[in-house]
Amino acid sequence: MKNFIIGYGETLTHKVEVKKGSSDKKHPYTLDEAKRNFISDLSETLESIGHKPSIQCANDQIVIKFIQHPSYLAKTYYPRKLFEMFGMKDVGTRSVKIKPKKWAIKKHPAEGLASCVYASGTVDQFQEMLTTIKSKRLTQKIENLILSIEKIDNFRAEEKIKFIDSGLEKLKLEVVLHANNTDIEIKNAFDKYLYSLNGESNWKKSKVVGGLTFLPVEIEKGKELGLAEFSQLRALRSIPKLRFNKPNTIRESIKTKFLLPTYTPLENDFKVCIFDGGIGDNHLLGSWVKEEIPEDITTGHPDYLSHGSEVCATYLFGPFNKKTNTFGAPYTNVDIVRVLSPDDGSDPDLFNVLTRIENVLKRNDYKYVNLSLGPHLPIDDDDVHVWTSVLDEILQKGDTLVTVAIGNDGDLDGDNARIQPPSDMVNCFAIGASNSNEENWERAPYSCIGPGRSPGLIKPDGVIFGGSEENLFNLYSPLSNSITGTMGTSFAAPFALRIAAGIDAITSFDLRPTTIKALMLHHAERDKHKKMEEVGWGRLPNSPEDVIECLSDEAIIVYQGEIKKSEHLRIPIPIPDAVDCTWIHLKATFCITSMTDPEHPLHYTRGGLEVTFRANEDKKKEEDNKHADTKSFFSNCVFRSIPNSHFGMTRTPISV
Repeated sequence: MKNFIIGYGETLTHKVEVKKGSSDKKHPYTLDEAKRNFISDLSETLESIGHKPSIQCANDQIVIKFIQHPSYLAKTYYPRKLFEMFGMKDVGTRSVKIKPKKWAIKKHPAEGLASCVYASGTVDQFQEMLTTIKSKRLTQKIENLILSIEKIDNFRAEEKIKFIDSGLEKLKLEVVLHANNTDIEIKNAFDKYLYSLNGESNWKKSKVVGGLTFLPVEIEKGKELGLAEFSQLRALRSIPKLRFNKPNTIRESIKTKFLLPTYTPLENDFKVCIFDGGIGDNHLLGSWVKEEIPEDITTGHPDYLSHGSEVCATYLFGPFNKKTNTFGAPYTNVDIVRVLSPDDGSDPDLFNVLTRIENVLKRNDYKYVNLSLGPHLPIDDDDVHVWTSVLDEILQKGDTLVTVAIGNDGDLDGDNARIQPPSDMVNCFAIGASNSNEENWERAPYSCIGPGRSPGLIKPDGVIFGGSEENLFNLYSPLSNSITGTMGTSFAAPFALRIAAGIDAITSFDLRPTTIKALMLHHAERDKHKKMEEVGWGRLPNSPEDVIECLSDEAIIVYQGEIKKSEHLRIPIPIPDAVDCTWIHLKATFCITSMTDPEHPLHYTRGGLEVTFRANEDKKKEEDNKHADTKSFFSNCVFRSIPNSHFGMTRTPISV
């Protein structure tokens, strides 16, 4: 006899107070050493950029890099107060690997991950900082921040250039500025400088997320280095092409008889959406599908319609069952929003496509969404792409589960094989492809690999069948009313969304999107020989029933809820009195959503979750202890690589 998942576990939880111990910090340098290094570096940096042309400096401000020692990654040591003391502003961070001059510990790595902080201020403000640190007594807090600084340096133009398509005479660039909605002077100053280089900007398409502005720009080839000299410019790159499948992907017509499910009206209290190339009128999916076409799209393209219709069909029916010659029955209806248009030019304009997606998501109409498209480039650890920045911010409330195809370049060399935006979002469900849905499976060779960007290092989140050359993904093609064999993460992602929405459709109690994700990851399978950077947490279940059913000697309890910043929540695990056994095997999966700061890739999320396991409430080292003894639970090797991991069944940002 099988059991079903048990809901409302949150009714058993209660808040507790846990006092955190503290210890004195061991510093690599004495205060005198730190001051000497600080003064020397800042003096040299100001000398090198003190005569920067004013046209390159909005509000007469320059941006300087303050690189902290690897021992000071914690947010406690973030040096904002140091800059505020002199009227300056920290405008962003990035992670860097450095070899510090000294360490505070005997056993240490050759190099360590460090925080590089960008500070913006006038030359006079930096000179005041220099004079004060040379001659005046400082507070303990400011002295501790000075102790954390390993190196001060200029933010050079060549560092800001990420990728340039050298085959074009007129460059189409995505420029990232350290500017928020209120920084009008910076935007005006940039436009003035861009005009001096005969460049053009399109502010109507610009995106502002947190403290960053993403702006499409056109400029002549060869002038990009000069453009990067603008002080408040953080990064620039050629606007990548759109990906939605490889142009040379295998497509094979499968000649076999098949049956589609008979249409029956479906009633769900939630809605599902697919963003893709549309579906048009000449399809046979009937009332299962409704298409929405934004006002700025007036035409379609056969390739876009073909891809969109097949992604839709994959969500509705899943892959073809060769044993029964049938497709699975839909769990829900689906809306498809056409976001690709030939009107955008020879290549879809990524800013236009993103705006169409953004406008629909902001309506908050959909609980489940699929994205089988995005920018065709690997993620960058130093800078968050505009797609990731914009969409992660919208999804931070946890009201929508978005499956995102991670890309099909996993067979390329080096970093070119890494996952592609926006699948690096911490608030999405990044889906890769396996080569089979049978017991013996592997990552499909084309499926991109991780790691993701810290703190969301485990990417993809998981894999599911997406086909391979030897074992094609046989799907229903609505435009030709036939079965087509193909492959790609484009089809793995909607297949995963079908399972997710199916779980919701066949359960009787309210499951939040984050909980659905946690349940699917809880059931992911991965043997120790499969690398997490290739398959994430493992292969996801093939059916909703695999998730909601469990064995007769097994119970799965769902805890959902919200927890405030710095709050502690006790989650009891109920064990029936009738259980007669020596050992109980526990497995837990946590999943949260978090607010994000794209200008701070190293501290990208504002929330994390720290999990403590207390195996026996009656066991205490000291009789007077308020809480039971702790034991290790999650794998140390996993948590060592994922600081502030995003596991949990709660929907709001958590900070511990």
